[in-house]
Amino acid sequence: MFLTDVIVRSYAILTIVGQVLAILLIASYLFQKKSTRADAVISWVSSHGLLLMLITATLATAGSLYFSEIALWTPCKLCWLQRIFMYPQVLLLGFALWKKDRGIAPYILILAVIGGIIAAYHYSEQIQAVFEVKAGNVDALEPCDDTGVSCAASPFFSFDYITIPLMAFTVFLLNAIGAFFMMKRR
Repeated sequence: MFLTDVIVRSYAILTIVGQVLAILLIASYLFQKKSTRADAVISWVSSHGLLLMLITATLATAGSLYFSEIALWTPCKLCWLQRIFMYPQVLLLGFALWKKDRGIAPYILILAVIGGIIAAYHYSEQIQAVFEVKAGNVDALEPCDDTGVSCAASPFFSFDYITIPLMAFTVFLLNAIGAFFMMKRR
């Protein structure tokens, strides 16, 4: 259990770092015409995009596998859908990096956007359940399918807001930004 706590805390910190980076990257894009630094940031991310996206997708995949296979937290239906859009990114980005093929960016963007929408929806389900449980509605955490796992439940709320779907959303957002930047700099 101690190892799981350390891993959850580490991934939560990485999530915060990723969220700050996403905000900075979006700000760089919005102000690139007014700032040579912003343009330099976009250029750097674009030129290193394959490696950066591979690192984020690999960390996310490793984390989800740790949580389900070692910590033994059963993934819910929405977690499985997010995995469908995360796991292929590792293989696609690894192969693209090996081949130095930046043409993969539109496909990663599609996977990241769809996965991000699912993750955002899943996170909203969890946040809504928190408010319903606080209001006394214990039915908010009922299972959403035959597995007996509730999509609204979360094994942790790090820093009072970070859950697994928010971690996934952050990775999807970073990879969408990276793919977008790569496509703009072609």
